[in-house]
Amino acid sequence: MEMDLTTLRAESRRLAVELVKVLAARREIVNKIAEHKKTLGVEAVAPDVEKEVRRAMLEEAAKHGIPEETINRIATIIFSDAVEQQTSTPKQKLTHFDILRRAVELQKNGREVQRLEVGEPDLGAPPEVRHSAANALLEGYARYIDSRGLAELRAQIVNQVYEKHGFEITPENVVITPGGRFAIYLAAKTLLREGDELLVIDPSWPMYRQVAPFVGARSVHVKTLFEDGWTPSIDAVERHISSSTKAIILNYPNNPTGKILDRTTFNKLVELATDHGITVISDEVYADYVRDGHVSILDNDLGKQHVLIQSFSKSYGMTGYRIGYVIADKNLVAKMASIIGLVITCVPEFIQRGALTALGLRDAPKEYAAIMMRRMEKAVHELEKIGAEFYRPDGGMYVFPRIGKLGEDAMATAFELLESKGVAVAPGSLFGGYDDFIRISLGAPDESIVKGIRLLGEFIAEKGRARG
Repeated sequence: MEMDLTTLRAESRRLAVELVKVLAARREIVNKIAEHKKTLGVEAVAPDVEKEVRRAMLEEAAKHGIPEETINRIATIIFSDAVEQQTSTPKQKLTHFDILRRAVELQKNGREVQRLEVGEPDLGAPPEVRHSAANALLEGYARYIDSRGLAELRAQIVNQVYEKHGFEITPENVVITPGGRFAIYLAAKTLLREGDELLVIDPSWPMYRQVAPFVGARSVHVKTLFEDGWTPSIDAVERHISSSTKAIILNYPNNPTGKILDRTTFNKLVELATDHGITVISDEVYADYVRDGHVSILDNDLGKQHVLIQSFSKSYGMTGYRIGYVIADKNLVAKMASIIGLVITCVPEFIQRGALTALGLRDAPKEYAAIMMRRMEKAVHELEKIGAEFYRPDGGMYVFPRIGKLGEDAMATAFELLESKGVAVAPGSLFGGYDDFIRISLGAPDESIVKGIRLLGEFIAEKGRARG
């Protein structure tokens, strides 16, 4: 006799509750595994183990006609839960923004502070850009426009891409965004679904690990080491790829290390991603802050399958203007434009007209890059004097020295440095758990960088004596 609707619903409810009980039992086992890992000094994330569990789940699912996509989502969720269990720490009381806020507060109270924590160049936009944006506003260029961006601006980006890289795109491959940060969000939102995975190579900008769960996905991290010159192992990246991996972020010149990958390694990573059907999100906002150039996703024959993130914030000092762009497949661009249309309608036209003027200033990025490279040389010289270990940056606007673990909590140590010496830096814990490192920004004037590093040297010496 067929069960009636009420009976079927009751059975469905019972099975749903059983799922919770099974999950609880699994979590108990994970806690025991975590204890063993701590004893053995084993990493919390085990990609090979995850792959085997996922494979077994998919094999069982196939027997019962359950879609692979459903199982991949479930697997990603339980792996995320397991890693969170094994890496959970007491809630951190201090954050990077606390350092920033305290630095501003000290300055307002008349304290001299060396602001080496913020990833914002102090250069400002060129006068031509400022006048262009102001005049455009006064002339009434402040109405709704195409969510994809100003046609003239996208056309000029197309021309510049061809001049720089010999890479042919059309305006349909370009969308103007409110800054590079929002461009990263758009890439994640359009490429990732709930339960998908985003590969991130550490050390990395914190937003990469923050944006994945924000869109329902999971970030999976591949560690690189100072001893290896921050070069990722192709084999290690491949080991972390699963059937749920949909995208990988490459950020070179890198924030925070200043690393630029050689062409062979970069191309191998792009080819690996392509072979696995994974989209590369290439964040190249520091592309102009280099000595000898860098490798771009647009230099690669496979570039049209992937995504480029760019911004006017660094190359033209237009940080507060909040304008960047994405180059991608036209269908992906259309999806991104629809999100912009839904959320903010468009980037203001007068700002886009300022950006159009910026693209015509061919010397401005070179002049700004020269300033950053000069500051980098000063920072390198001062760090060598205090005996800090670091990778000599290839580009970008940061140095990432290893200063040693000067306390139990890297964030608290950075806060102590601010209070005692008036030097604000970003602790390496923010960039993937590199507690022995700090990030020094070159966005401050030369004299501030020099003084800040010298005060840092005093702090390290004093902490060293205190520990001894």
